[in-house]
Amino acid sequence: MKKVIAMLLCLILCVSVVPVGAAAAGRDTAYEETLAADLKTLGLFQGVSDTDFALGRAPTRTEALIMLIRVLGKESDALKGTWSHPFTDVASWADNYVGYAYETGLTTGVSGTKFGTGTASAAMYLTFVLRALGYSDQSGDFTWDSPFSLARQVGILPDCVQTNPFLRADVVLVSYGALSVRLKNSAQTLAQKLMAEGVFTQAAFDACYDRSALDNYPSGGGSTFSVHFIDVGQADSALVECDGRYMLIDGGNKADSSRIYSVLQSTGVEKLDIVVGTHAHEDHIGGLPGAFSYTTADVTLCPVTYYNSDAFGDFARYAQAKGGGITVPSVGDTYSLGSAEVTILGVNGGSDTNDTSIVLKVQYGQTSFLFTGDAEREAEQTMLSRGADLSATVLKVGHHGSDTSTTYPFLREVMPQYAVISVGAGNSYGHPTAGALSRLRDAGATVFRTDLQGDIVAVSDGKTVTFTTRKQASQEEILQGAGGTSSSDSGQKDPISATYVLNTNTMKFHYASCSSAQKISDKNKGYYTGSRTELIQMGYSPCGICKP
Repeated sequence: MKKVIAMLLCLILCVSVVPVGAAAAGRDTAYEETLAADLKTLGLFQGVSDTDFALGRAPTRTEALIMLIRVLGKESDALKGTWSHPFTDVASWADNYVGYAYETGLTTGVSGTKFGTGTASAAMYLTFVLRALGYSDQSGDFTWDSPFSLARQVGILPDCVQTNPFLRADVVLVSYGALSVRLKNSAQTLAQKLMAEGVFTQAAFDACYDRSALDNYPSGGGSTFSVHFIDVGQADSALVECDGRYMLIDGGNKADSSRIYSVLQSTGVEKLDIVVGTHAHEDHIGGLPGAFSYTTADVTLCPVTYYNSDAFGDFARYAQAKGGGITVPSVGDTYSLGSAEVTILGVNGGSDTNDTSIVLKVQYGQTSFLFTGDAEREAEQTMLSRGADLSATVLKVGHHGSDTSTTYPFLREVMPQYAVISVGAGNSYGHPTAGALSRLRDAGATVFRTDLQGDIVAVSDGKTVTFTTRKQASQEEILQGAGGTSSSDSGQKDPISATYVLNTNTMKFHYASCSSAQKISDKNKGYYTGSRTELIQMGYSPCGICKP
């Protein structure tokens, strides 16, 4: 009865006092505090202080391991014993905890000599708990990088757990659920084992624990939506999730394949519903083989089925083998992603490869997300001329914040509340340019940048969108352009005056009449219509013949 009353009071409090940010993120902090307090009463959980559980913070790997040891009732054993481990990156205060976990088989570290100092992932903590319940990734019960299926099967992954980002609150939810789960090949639950070991009494457990608390979790089991803008440097990649369905938009460069694999792995993606290669350039499709190495996709979208590059050839082969082959979508095509709808607004909107980009909008409730690839002026104008509904809550800014994208006419139609720029720190192109940032400022958008903030996660509740970032940066820092003054800053007209021939190998540009332009191999040849200033901002320089 005490538990039921506490839950009812908690539900009433949640309606009236949960901060807007918490509600928008699909979490119920008051409810989670109640479950954490129950675990604390049983001696299985601690906060960062007597009054703060810090449930909204991502735990480090060390913190997660210590929390697990407490849930297992083994903290006193860890602290009083003499334990050793081979890891060189563990703080001295954590030596006994990590040593206990290492010697009892709960952890093997990220390598033979490194335990790992980063934040804990859902996969890591679920692996810890499964091992504690007697399951082994060494004997084939599950794999350490993909424990989700077994975790759901045995009951330690309640629907309310949010795997991305994985917070201390999720540690509480997994740990709470684990108490009623049976040990492998045993009729005994973890809670019964702890009672037999004298960690807490049956009376204390009955007063504090109710497994149905997880099933009745107010925010769990409902619809979910998030976009993980993955920091892949001077490239693009975003993972969209809705109701357990996933769409990957671009995959960074070839060198980012392992990063994409790791993100899908740690997020617990079992299958991709949609993969989108917005256009054929390597910094967008190069890392997609990493996704196909990890899992399959129902459909793979790209504006072309052939492009003369090794990166595209690899992408096409993987798409054929594990992604249903490449499908070229048409403007107006729609796809379902859980309860969200994906609409193609632009494709092959210009002759330049950037302007072939697939532009799509994801609508979730009253919120929408517009992904533009590297679409530039020509493609933007094509969509404007067609009368496309470009309005969006969140804009993934075109072409890494280049001055050749996100033009005023386009931006006036989008009018985003938020804008995300995927861009590499100190890149040679000068992205994002002061001009692009100035236009976003004029539109009143709150801007996020991967070069300054790392991975960026946007969560929608269907009405509002909230953001979390790996690193912190002020709007003043974010709105400082990397490329110096732009045409919009100088007040001079930015001419669209010529078509240049590009050598993508040497990063030189030529007039079409230049004799050197005729000697460029087809593999390295490209074309660009615009100004010399734009090309120089993109990292190109004129050949000796074409200098002013």
